[in-house]
Amino acid sequence: MSSRTDQISIDDYLQKITQATGISAYDTFCKSAETWRVSAARIERDFKIYLATQTVPYYVKDFIRKNQKPIDDLFRIKGISVTDKKLVVFHSALALLFWGGAVFLCMYVFPHIWPEAQLSAILVGPP
Repeated sequence: MSSRTDQISIDDYLQKITQATGISAYDTFCKSAETWRVSAARIERDFKIYLATQTVPYYVKDFIRKNQKPIDDLFRIKGISVTDKKLVVFHSALALLFWGGAVFLCMYVFPHIWPEAQLSAILVGPP
């Protein structure tokens, strides 16, 4: 069970690196292999295995373990703030769109399509 938890954590860190730095998972494999002097052919093969089975090679695990704090710091600074800002803007625009649409329907569309008998009961204000 512990190895499954470790695997999820490693995958999470690979995603964090990708989001925070903008480099691909393959580039992370290449950067990780520099310390261990792994050949390009081996990186290619390990990356294909990773894509097929989500099995992370030893040199990538080592890279992530040694750099967990800098990865977390980088992700906190770049990854979350940019995503949150875009999400807030999207939700604000969506709320304004719905609110504006509701006001438009109430003021301009409904009065023209409702029968006169129902409309006089709904109107509020001085006679």
